[in-house]
Amino acid sequence: MTEQNQQAGSTMRGDRKLGKGDVDRLGFEPLAGRIAEILTDPAIRDSMVIGLEGRWGSGKSSLLHLIERELEKDGALPHSLVPFRPWLVSKRDALLAALFAELAMAIERIEADRGDATRATGAKAKRAVDAVRDFAGALGKFGGLVEVAGSLMANPILAGAGKAISAAGEAGARDKAGKPLAELKRELEEALGALDHRIIVTIDDLDRLEPAETIEVLRLARSVADLPNVVYLLCYDGNVIAKSIETAANIDDGRAFLEKIVQLTIMVPQPETFQLRFWFESELRDIAVNLDEGVMIRLKMVVEQEGGTWLTTPRAVNRALDSIRLLWSPLREAGLDFADLVWLQLLKDGNPRLYRWVEDYSAVAAEVAIGAARVDEQERSDMLKKLQQAMGEEHWENPYYRAQFAEHLPGIEVDYGKQGQGFNLLARVSHAARNIMIANRRLLSPDHYRQYFALAAPSYSLMQSDFDQFWDAADTDPAAVAKTLIELHEANASRPVGKADLLLERVGDRIPTLDQAKARTILLGFAEGLDAAYRARPFDRFWVFSLWDRAERLVPHLLQQVGDDRAAVLDTMFKSGASIGWLTSLYRHDVFFQGRFGDERKPESEWLFTAAEMDRIARIVEGRYSSMSLSEVLSTIDPRQLFLTWAQGGDASGPTAFIARYVDDDENFLLIVAVLQGDVGTTEGRFKILKRDSLQPMIGYEAARERVGKLAAGKSGVSALAQQLKKSFEDGDHF
Repeated sequence: MTEQNQQAGSTMRGDRKLGKGDVDRLGFEPLAGRIAEILTDPAIRDSMVIGLEGRWGSGKSSLLHLIERELEKDGALPHSLVPFRPWLVSKRDALLAALFAELAMAIERIEADRGDATRATGAKAKRAVDAVRDFAGALGKFGGLVEVAGSLMANPILAGAGKAISAAGEAGARDKAGKPLAELKRELEEALGALDHRIIVTIDDLDRLEPAETIEVLRLARSVADLPNVVYLLCYDGNVIAKSIETAANIDDGRAFLEKIVQLTIMVPQPETFQLRFWFESELRDIAVNLDEGVMIRLKMVVEQEGGTWLTTPRAVNRALDSIRLLWSPLREAGLDFADLVWLQLLKDGNPRLYRWVEDYSAVAAEVAIGAARVDEQERSDMLKKLQQAMGEEHWENPYYRAQFAEHLPGIEVDYGKQGQGFNLLARVSHAARNIMIANRRLLSPDHYRQYFALAAPSYSLMQSDFDQFWDAADTDPAAVAKTLIELHEANASRPVGKADLLLERVGDRIPTLDQAKARTILLGFAEGLDAAYRARPFDRFWVFSLWDRAERLVPHLLQQVGDDRAAVLDTMFKSGASIGWLTSLYRHDVFFQGRFGDERKPESEWLFTAAEMDRIARIVEGRYSSMSLSEVLSTIDPRQLFLTWAQGGDASGPTAFIARYVDDDENFLLIVAVLQGDVGTTEGRFKILKRDSLQPMIGYEAARERVGKLAAGKSGVSALAQQLKKSFEDGDHF
């Protein structure tokens, strides 16, 4: 791309009209030439008001610029151009002064512009200037004339206008008592008629004025400044002007009023859709270069689909391009997707309501993807209803549009059934598909979606440095892996799902490429640090996917990479791993999945370990449990789970024998009963309960309940705990 194109691609246009050197992308130049011919037609002798009408954003100002450029050339009749911008005048009363000041300056320039002018021509021009000043002065309100003169004199560019206004005030003061206003206007009309020189006053953005100011400008053009050889070209949105007239004049039909003022209306041609799309596409090529073929294909579809829908005016094109120019620089640095950005910006400008729906949906989908939220059917139904309302019936009924829309967001499936609901929202996205979106940093990525809306990644998202830290730890030792997991887990204390969760979600695709040493280090790091991570920031271990679950899912894949060192790694994990809670959960998983307890044996493909490995692990676990002290067992994350897993794993007598060593002491007895409590949730909250199947066979239910009752009735140091447990027994009777 050339340096000139690069500069063009990065230039913000805002609401700026077509300027000098800009390309006429809408083909207005021939029309501008014809309108300039009309404005300089010698057949027009009297004053005339011509309207250039088009809705906001249609390119009126750009067309006017081209007309003014044409008027700078010689025409069929000598002429002067007076660009009058009433919205730059601060007070309504100053409009008259400003307009006549501009007229006076234009007439003064006639003699200077005509280097070969005769004395007669110069005299005519001077007579016309004097007539303008006399008439303006006689119109009164000299205070307003002097005030606007002072404000214009302060601006070097408008100093000439200020002098003209001052002169007009002086002239008015001189002549107003001598001649009536009608005679002064007649003299002005004669002077302008004899001048044989057209003055063309262009007034842009009439629809920007307040209603009262709009009426004032129209009055000036049609009545007060209705002068020979003066032609007005007004630019406006007809509907806006009509409403302003109705408001200011308190009438019912502003259009009819406008038609009495404007003698000829020229409609700004509506650009064809393909013209706007072509313009948009060509500018996009200057903004983003060297895009991948896949991105280019998707970009073309976006421009055809959404561009054809929302790019209906030149202003819409400029607004979308400016948004893209502004956002693409930081998003390009972050490696995000250009086609996704363009799609979003077209939605934002064309259908803000749908854009907000997409933003909300993307946030919910990301939360679901990382396991931080669940969405029930009623919530899905509400989201779908809002989507239908935002999208509009025309697009909702178009299956092609729905299909294109669904491709930009995760978990959206099109329902093509005649009686279908249009879309299925928050459908499951495979890990492989999600990981591709993350790698490509698409809008569909839970790690990157927020950058498209807020230029910042979600607070929980991973940086490349987080991955680097983890893989460096895997090259070091298990303690480094454990430390990294704990740090990442603590990084998002305000969220149920943190960086450590995401890390374990993301590294799965890399595992098949790991060497034996890395896989071994990661497994031993899990065994060392996952209990500590829980203690650092506790989480619901029974949630959809907890940090422990995410690590558990990686175990079979890591063991596969360990190869012939599996037995040694498993021995080390279960014999000396500090995370006895997490290791117990692994063991418990296969106790049930291998059918060693219960009657729901799963296929071997769902096991974590082989049957032979489980036999070995069982022996290690049982030996480790039995060698622990009571305080060590009670300090584990879930002592009850430990006792149950110990018994269900095949050593039913193990927990009973262990407990028997300590129950003679009342405090130890109560502490053991306390950790065997179950948990139940109700509409009033969660409660601890003690039921028969919670205690037996590890401790006799009846004997334990009786003993707790006696201790609760006593006055020893353990009676308070005994009273709490007595209540748990009683609550257990109701659940």
